[in-house]
This record gives sequence, C-alpha cells and structure tokens, in this order.
Amino acid sequence: MIAQVIDPGWLGLGAAMALMVVVVAVAFAFGINMVKDGAIATARATVQLIAIGMILGWVFAREQWWAISLILIAMTATAGFTAGRRVNKLLRGMGPLITLVLSVVTALTLIYVTQAVVGIHDYTAQYFIPLGGIILGNAMTAAVLATTRYAEDLVEQREKIEAALSLGASPAQATRAMASRAFMAAVTPVINAMLIVGIVKLPGVMVGTLLGGVEPLVAAKYQLVVMFMLVFGDGITAVAVLQIVRRRAFTRAWQPRL
Repeated sequence: MIAQVIDPGWLGLGAAMALMVVVVAVAFAFGINMVKDGAIATARATVQLIAIGMILGWVFAREQWWAISLILIAMTATAGFTAGRRVNKLLRGMGPLITLVLSVVTALTLIYVTQAVVGIHDYTAQYFIPLGGIILGNAMTAAVLATTRYAEDLVEQREKIEAALSLGASPAQATRAMASRAFMAAVTPVINAMLIVGIVKLPGVMVGTLLGGVEPLVAAKYQLVVMFMLVFGDGITAVAVLQIVRRRAFTRAWQPRL
C-alpha cells in the first residue's frame, strides 16, 4: 500500500534551508561571495511559495471558476511581462504580444489536455492551475529563447540578410535558416528532457504525484501527458512568436529594423 504524503512541517522546512546555507558557506570558503544572492533567492522563494500555497489552498477549497480564472490570468500576465522584459533590449514592445501568444496557447492546450486527454469536464483548480502553470513556465522560456536567438542572428548576419533581400528574397526566405535555429533553440530543452526521462532522472510531475500517493504507473502516464503537452506548447509558442518577431524586425519595404 502506498503511504500518504507526509508534511515536512516548519521544522523540516528550516532543516531544508540549511542545505542552502551550506552551499553559500562552501562557496564563500572558496572565495565566491554569493551571500546576498543566496539570501535574496531563499527569501523570495520562501515568501512566494508559501503565499501561493495559502492562496491555492483557499481556491482549491472553494472551486470558484472566477478565482481559478483570476489565478490563471495573473500567471499569464506575469509570464508575459517577464518574457517581455527579458527580450526588451533586442525588440521593444514584445511583452503584450508575447502575453497574447501565451494566453492563446495555454488556453488551447489546457482545453485539449483536460477534455480529451484526462477527461476532466469540470473547471477544477486541481488540474487547471497546475497544468496551466507548467505550460506557461515552459512556453515563456521557449518564447524568450526563440526571440533572443532570432534577434541576435538578425544583428550578426545583417549583411547576409540584406544581400538576400537585394536579390529579391522575402524576409521569410532570407531568415529561414535563422528561424529554424531559433525554433530548435526553443524546443531543444524539452526534447532533451524526453530523451533522459525515467532513465537519468524522474521529473518533477512524476515525483510530485508519487509523493502524493499516486500509483507509479499512473504517475508515469501523467508525466508522459505533461511531456507531450510541453512539446506542443513550446513549439506552437515558438512558431507564433517568431512570426511576430519577423514582422516587427522588417519594414513593409523589407528593410531590417535592427
């Protein structure tokens, strides 16, 4: 029989924080001062996770559709803002557009996975919020990776692009190889994770469900669902963002803006 999940408690949490203290102390002993960064990271992670745990506890207990929607909207807005800020140095004004892409991709993926894959027909926080968070986090990273790689290639290979444009190539034709590299940069992390999952490591979703008392085979199935879900979310996000970036990177006269 599989045991129920054990609450580590506040003392257990303090003992876990000791691991962070040890790493900071060892780094300091080797002349690496990460005391400030370690303290900030520990404080932020603790406050953020405890706060979201309390909020989600309230939402899970009530199952109000508006509360679930509010959480997902806040998560999407935060992801879009974070991604926009990270690519702002290369392309300004991408935050709202990335937020829109993340909203559409997350909604489509959530609806398909919950309805067609898992078979959940109710708007339940237990499935929508965790799955939505996983999709958003990975899609945001994919958007940043794709945008950054594409924009950097545009700057580095400007002369080559202008030469292709002068010969009659469209922006899409002139940057096809760059778009391909940017797309692969966005989806490679999840593809690599699929290659080693179950052999080198057990991913977070499977570990979490196992700790929650779920049968190992069921946990494995859920992990597979998540992996396929992430490939879809990352891939569609990368394609959509690259289309937007290409349009913003060139004028109507097919002249590079960067």
